[in-house]
Amino acid sequence: MSHPDLDAAAQARLVALTDADAPAGVPAVVEAPAPAPVPAKRWKRRMVDAARPVADPALDRLAALVAARIRHTMRSEYDELVANVELMRAEHAAMLHALDGVNAFGAGGAATRIDALETNGELMKAELAAFRSSLDGIGQAIAPAAGIAGVPARFAELREQLNALDRRVRAAVPVADAAPSVALPTATPTSAPAPAAASDATGGFDYVGFERRFRGDSDTVLDTLADRYAALLADHQPVLDFGCGRGELVDVLAARGIEATGVDPDAGMVAEAQGHGRKVVLGDGLEYLRQAPTHELGAVISVHVVGHPPRPVLVELLELAAARLRPGGVFIAETPNPTSLIVLGNSYILDPTHVWPLHPSLMTFLAERAGFRDVELRFYSPADDYRLAPIDAGRDAPPWVADLNVSIEQLNDVLFGPQEYAIVARTPPA
Repeated sequence: MSHPDLDAAAQARLVALTDADAPAGVPAVVEAPAPAPVPAKRWKRRMVDAARPVADPALDRLAALVAARIRHTMRSEYDELVANVELMRAEHAAMLHALDGVNAFGAGGAATRIDALETNGELMKAELAAFRSSLDGIGQAIAPAAGIAGVPARFAELREQLNALDRRVRAAVPVADAAPSVALPTATPTSAPAPAAASDATGGFDYVGFERRFRGDSDTVLDTLADRYAALLADHQPVLDFGCGRGELVDVLAARGIEATGVDPDAGMVAEAQGHGRKVVLGDGLEYLRQAPTHELGAVISVHVVGHPPRPVLVELLELAAARLRPGGVFIAETPNPTSLIVLGNSYILDPTHVWPLHPSLMTFLAERAGFRDVELRFYSPADDYRLAPIDAGRDAPPWVADLNVSIEQLNDVLFGPQEYAIVARTPPA
């Protein structure tokens, strides 16, 4: 045995000691045969071959693709970074340019200009408020309670009054002489009431002016009436418009080829109607019907009239109309609907000539008692602008929402239902 750190003498002594301690017949140290020396070149070749990886074409292609993708991604990110840098440079240049402009104008000058603009804005607001106040004052002076929105209607009313006055001044004769009463071809009154007596029917109340202000636009009202009743009246001629006022409906019906005549006790309204050449009679409508032949009229229409006379007069009107209409004739009476409570607190109480609100059921009863059959009720003009909106009942709404909406609809019907209704009553057929 040998050791690189022991000299030859030390190794000899160690071998001697080992042999002395070993049992008999057993060699103390068995020297392993030394390996055959390997040449240096062959040893190096083996080391290189162990470190060299095994060649794999698929792995080589994969490595190439990964390397290409990494290069592409890095290139894209680099280009984006360069673009952002250029954009930041441009924004920076713009900011510098703006700052140069501010510096040229002066920071104090900019603040002064802004203060001036704010002051001018406040002054303009004050002038606009003063102008609105003046405009409201003018509106209240021209159309009290209506304001500036009512000025056009008030000027239209004044224009109509001036035109009517001009016609009467130019005529300079009594109404009865200037425009004699015109009767139905089948119903000629034996005598016409005096103009003064007819005017007393309204108790001195300026009903002409009242209708101009509160009835609404005449053309709109007439279009509505024509849509509701013209087709029905065309099938039942001749027509008597009981309480025709200014005779506008008579004019509309005549323009459609419907034979119609109006009767009204107000001299001012009849004068205006006759000034337009309308076929209108000045006189008491009941007296007119009393003297008319029986079963000769095709239809009698009364628009917003039946709510004005006392009950005995209304009953007589219905009975006379039933007697003067031919078999199958039609009686139409349109009046405010008191079952819609907004009517009682608004349009009905506004007119001081109303006597008593007429419930639809009462009118039906009176018409049937007067001899009419097949009494039909038609309701018009619901107060939609006042109706309460229902609660939005979505998918997650509790059950009580649907019940509440039913109650809201019932309340709408009572408070804001149809503002007008008409009875359409027919005489028995032959």
